[in-house]
Amino acid sequence: NVFIPLIDYDMTNGPTEFCLGTHYLGYENYVKDMVYTPCVIAGTPIIFDYRLGHRGLKNTSQSLRAVVYLTYSSVASGKEFRDSVNFSRKRYRKLGEFVERPLSREERANKRRKQKK
Repeated sequence: NVFIPLIDYDMTNGPTEFCLGTHYLGYENYVKDMVYTPCVIAGTPIIFDYRLGHRGLKNTSQSLRAVVYLTYSSVASGKEFRDSVNFSRKRYRKLGEFVERPLSREERANKRRKQKK
């Protein structure tokens, strides 16, 4: 995984906390002494093994915690990787619900005709 924060991270805006070693020891070894919370400046990539125990901390600031989040994985047994736990289709809205559909060529032409009148 790669996180690229689009804002400077500090403890008030909820950076991501990692528990070192859990990618091979398992989550039952989530030990407070092994927790690392990088507070980095915007644009600094944080690269980590997807299996590493991690969580976003509480954002107590007044601003959004914008981040680019990328997951890289190899195909296993002919199947692509899908993180259905963290990125369930039921959990998130489709992008189309956030953005307006662009006008078709015909709709743009009609709009220009109306503006000329």
